[in-house]
Amino acid sequence: MLDKVNSVFDRNISRLPSTTIRYDHKFVLPFEHSLDHVGITYYMQTYWHLTVYLGIFYLLSMKWLQKWMESRKPFNLKGALICWNGGLAIFSILGALRTSEEFIHTVTKEGFYPSLCQCFDPPSVSGHWFLFFGISKIVELGDTVFLVLKKKPLSFLHSWHHFSVLIYTFHSGSEYLAAGRWFMWMNFIAHSLMYSYFTIMAMGFKVSKSFARIVTIVQILQMIIGVSVSFAILTIKKYFELPCQQSNANLYLSFVIYTSYMILFINFFIQAYCISRPKKEKSS
Repeated sequence: MLDKVNSVFDRNISRLPSTTIRYDHKFVLPFEHSLDHVGITYYMQTYWHLTVYLGIFYLLSMKWLQKWMESRKPFNLKGALICWNGGLAIFSILGALRTSEEFIHTVTKEGFYPSLCQCFDPPSVSGHWFLFFGISKIVELGDTVFLVLKKKPLSFLHSWHHFSVLIYTFHSGSEYLAAGRWFMWMNFIAHSLMYSYFTIMAMGFKVSKSFARIVTIVQILQMIIGVSVSFAILTIKKYFELPCQQSNANLYLSFVIYTSYMILFINFFIQAYCISRPKKEKSS
């Protein structure tokens, strides 16, 4: 079994352009160095496709839950929402802080091309956080449960984003996506703001609409950069014919999802903040 795992790991490493970018963090937390990255690699590459079934189950179960809630009153989930969003906010902030060090070093010291095409060292701090990041995409499916139980509108943007990012993240993890450092870092930044905003709202505090607008702008910028990164990698692979740690399948998938996110978030921004809606007249 161990030989099989090691052979899978070796085949994966052999697909790297030269070597991984090895960066030593200034300090390492107890949970950032103890995982079996060889075993995780094997299971990621063997079972990532199960997230497709999980995603389908997620969509169907949320439809069923919406149907179940039709004859029921919205649940009062204030305490649970504070804990849920607060926990995800803390996780995202910590993830942003812990991955920023390697990301900034790679972009500024190693260069733009290595940051796109050479993966971080799997046993490193960033390697651990990529796994945590993937697991968080499963956890975040719970966002939809809260929306449905509170009988809030469930948009296509919300469902599509949760469904597709889950599958794409695990597919990326199965091949040590080098550009994953970009996608992961940007997502941690955006979610740090978003879940902090949700936490404050859940606590009952009034938040300026400007802050909500800023959160959406950051999300749009994330998607624009995601499309740009994908285009840069396509240019590197097809025009310059340089090696890059991203399969064509994953690259095309990134184009599809980031372009769709960009369009949907821009549309959301226009609908929410740019179109003035007539105020409802008060009945006398």
